[in-house]
Amino acid sequence: MKDIILKALSIIVVAAAVVYACMQNLYPSLQKDNSFSLRPQFDNAGYWNTPSFTIKENADNTYSVYGKNSVYGAYLAGRVAHLRQDFDNAAEYYKIVAEKDKDNTAVNRSAYVILASLGKIDEAYDYALKEINDGKSDTLAPLVVAIKQFADGDYEKSRKTVNTLQDKIHQILINPLFTAWTYAGEKNETKAMEELDKIHLEPSIAGLKLMHQAMIYDFLGNTAKAEEKYATLVRNYPQDVTYRYLEIITDFYVRSGNKEMAHRISNKYNDNSTLVLLLKNIDSKIDSSDPNKPAVIDTPQKGLAEALFNVGTMFRLSNGGTEFAQIYIAASSYLNPQYDISKIALANVLEELGLIKEANKYYEQIPEESGSYFIAQIKRIENLNNLQEYDKAEQSLRHLLTIYPNNTQLLNDLGDIMANQNKHDEAIKIYLKAIENIKDVKSDSWPIFYALAVSYHRSDQKDLAERYMLKALELSNRNANVLNYLGYMWLDAGRNVDQAIQMIVEAYKQYPYEGHIIDSLGWAYYRIGNYEKAIEYLEQAADMNSGNAVINDHLGDAYWFIGRKNEAVFQWKHALVLKEDADSLDKKAVEAKIDEGILQNDILKVTDTALLEQLNSLSAETNK
Repeated sequence: MKDIILKALSIIVVAAAVVYACMQNLYPSLQKDNSFSLRPQFDNAGYWNTPSFTIKENADNTYSVYGKNSVYGAYLAGRVAHLRQDFDNAAEYYKIVAEKDKDNTAVNRSAYVILASLGKIDEAYDYALKEINDGKSDTLAPLVVAIKQFADGDYEKSRKTVNTLQDKIHQILINPLFTAWTYAGEKNETKAMEELDKIHLEPSIAGLKLMHQAMIYDFLGNTAKAEEKYATLVRNYPQDVTYRYLEIITDFYVRSGNKEMAHRISNKYNDNSTLVLLLKNIDSKIDSSDPNKPAVIDTPQKGLAEALFNVGTMFRLSNGGTEFAQIYIAASSYLNPQYDISKIALANVLEELGLIKEANKYYEQIPEESGSYFIAQIKRIENLNNLQEYDKAEQSLRHLLTIYPNNTQLLNDLGDIMANQNKHDEAIKIYLKAIENIKDVKSDSWPIFYALAVSYHRSDQKDLAERYMLKALELSNRNANVLNYLGYMWLDAGRNVDQAIQMIVEAYKQYPYEGHIIDSLGWAYYRIGNYEKAIEYLEQAADMNSGNAVINDHLGDAYWFIGRKNEAVFQWKHALVLKEDADSLDKKAVEAKIDEGILQNDILKVTDTALLEQLNSLSAETNK
């Protein structure tokens, strides 16, 4: 179910046939322009040139300017925040420096790049305009200024500004899209279409071009031409129709008094399981919509927001295009603050940059009435879980369950949160309820059976753990993680030794670079008394997962039996302070080993000679 949610999320923000190869060829010129980067830029010595003066903060929270070394405190604070990708604080500090040191190009540029990346175009405008007026303009400055001019309704001026950008991608894609919407703002249909006709890229961009032609015709009231373009898009380029496109197209037919056609187009995509949740929302909107309500795209600003969003999603698919994507999508959200999909896309980009808390700020802006609310909340909760903010995640999930009662995905996620806090008895109840609500148990249901089995195992209900792990193994078509866990579980209990080790070896062959699986294989060698081989794999697992308590404990055990007793004690002591898998570590047993060592290893016997030969032939060296 989670995979379906994530696929649906990607469909929200990315066109199915976007011009990946084309973008790779088009934007190298932008990549060379380092001023566009959100990362701080350095001089040859590895540091920015120090500003000529700095600021001193006074007791009353004001700032005073002093001689050659003054703005320095604010500059350093901004630079540290910038390096940490704390863009909000970095921008505030750079604004202080830029106001006092008006000739400092690097800080002025950083201020508007960061502000633009946050969608704060109004604030970025003055710094970008200064860059242009000083004759030091980069790629981004004219774009920021043009967007602000467009937002203010000065379409002619914004058109002239954006067309100063003459690199290839602007000439043949971005500028025509931008300029077409400036003409739409001036009610000049002919000129708008002439601009869009300048887009002559490979066929995969045809859907994008048709969509903007249709939206401009629709905005200008030419319903016949709009319907012609929408129909051509759906008929000839169905793979390019995203969830957002469906929202706009079905809205057009509802306003045209043809709800039947709106449903027909929506139903065209019902065979796409990743769109099921989203399509239900569109169908609901079709039934309840008032034909007299305003169009989704009822201002030129909203139209340009779509264009900038489309460009941003293209950059997301291009190698190294994440920062460009962030700026274009943030600008899209600035032009249309109600554009929920752009907020989700911006959150996705921030996640890719590792800015999880910042991403959640955008997910939190999606209102409950939005069709994207459910998916945005799922992603937000996943982030809270990763941040170990379990109370907030649990609270949000329980709220969602009041809106979507007995939803299997939500119950599964709530069970995971309980399990992450070692509340396995509670997790078991929730997982069982989730399973009860699965209407048709299929192969993609295996993760919940696996999670339930793990919770049973952690709560020492081993028979039930085995029962559900075997069900997960059946449903998953022998998934490596299920093989590994069941094999380790049997090995730990000294049961089904040959089968257990064979499962671990099978899992290892599927994923030879996964630390937990390598640990299981090392532990299998340990349990059969082959300590040298055990150490090969356990050391490799410990290198990959240095913070894992169980892996370090296992390595200590293997060291003990080859006489490396000081190293064994070190590993055991280390294991006691590690957090990962600490709940699976028997701390009293480890403390006893530190005091007394290990008296004996109950060596297990492998009876399958073919399996023994296979074990002897494996080498951890091939994995390095």
